Amino acid sequence: MINYSDYLKAVLYPENFLEVGGKLEKRLCQTIQHFSYKCQRNRNDAGIPYGNTTPTELQFIVRLESPDDSKVFYQQMQSNELFDHTFIFNATFDENDRLKSYGDAMVVRGYVVDVKEDYDATVTKDGFVQQILIQVTLLLSSITYVGKEDKGNKQLEITNF
Repeated sequence: MINYSDYLKAVLYPENFLEVGGKLEKRLCQTIQHFSYKCQRNRNDAGIPYGNTTPTELQFIVRLESPDDSKVFYQQMQSNELFDHTFIFNATFDENDRLKSYGDAMVVRGYVVDVKEDYDATVTKDGFVQQILIQVTLLLSSITYVGKEDKGNKQLEITNF
C-alpha cells in the first residue's frame, strides 16, 4: 500500500542533489506544480547540427510553505550567476524524511531570469489558509538527466552562454 503523503510526482531541490548523496531531506524540497522546457537545435538533412543553439528556458511553478521561501529565487535573479536546481521525479522518503528512492531526476544549471508570485488566501472553519505559488523562469546552460542507478548520466550542454 502506498502512502500518498510520502509519494510525490515531482519535487524541486534548489541545488545539485548529486553533490549531497543520499542525505537529501524532504524539508529542503518544494512540491512542483508544473514545469516545462523545450530544447531545440537546427540540423541539416544529414542530421548534422548547424548555426547557433537556440536559448532554452525552463519554467516551473512550486507551492511554497511560507512567503520567505521565495527569497532564494529573488536573490538568484539579482545575483546574475549560474545556479543548480534538481527536479526529482517519483520521490519517496523514509520515516526520517530522507530521500529513500526516486524514478529519475534532472539537474539543471542556469540563470534565474523571471519570478512571479500568486497568492491565494482562504478563510476556513479552522482559521486562515494561505497558498503561495511561485513561477520561476531559468535560462539554461546545461541539463543533466539522472537515472535510478546514478550511472550513465546524460548531460546536454547548451553552449550559447
